Amino acid sequence: MTELWLALLPILLAMLISPARTIAVILLLHTPKQVLTAFAYVCGLVSAMLVQGILLGSLFSFVGLTMDERGPELMVVVSVMFILVGIIMLTGAAKFLFQEDDDDKPPPAWLEKIEYLDPRAAFSTGFGWIMVSPKQWAFVLTAVAVIFTANLKPIASLVNFFIFSVLIQLVYFIIIGIHLLMPRRSEAILDEVFKWIKNNFRTVAITLFTGFGIFFLYKGISGLIP
Repeated sequence: MTELWLALLPILLAMLISPARTIAVILLLHTPKQVLTAFAYVCGLVSAMLVQGILLGSLFSFVGLTMDERGPELMVVVSVMFILVGIIMLTGAAKFLFQEDDDDKPPPAWLEKIEYLDPRAAFSTGFGWIMVSPKQWAFVLTAVAVIFTANLKPIASLVNFFIFSVLIQLVYFIIIGIHLLMPRRSEAILDEVFKWIKNNFRTVAITLFTGFGIFFLYKGISGLIP
């Protein structure tokens, strides 16, 4: 089990750090139903990941891509997925790197609308955000493939993926918890976090995407070399 979580750790860290979704959680804490709306949004993220995990896990089982039946092929799939994720992240870093700053550019549509969401709409937004993202599908597919290499029973695999899905949202649960415990003090703290992320979004994205991209690319290529 320790080996499984060591293998999942880099995927978890790469998915855990999302400046855009962190901004969304902070903005949702300024809605009329603050905590409930932000919590519903995070639950939408978790629910979408669970749906993805179940669908992809069922596909792996259906085609017999398990360690018992086709272990070597499964390991190749894991390595290829690491390479794919690495390429996706490096491509993302390149897009941010060559993107010109425009101070007069209006904020994205979701940034303008998110402060007016109710809990139900927030849940749908979180769910849809994950479901329509090709990068998230690639990450979840990689995580599912890694879990399958542990050769666990179906229920154990599902429990581990559920824990994985919740841990990815850990930062958001902490933010909501801080706001719940000390709403007055947290407002100033979260406003500063929001400003910092907004002002440093590009630099943070380039750094994280490049670092994780190189790591995943190396891990995938090394896994294909005998």
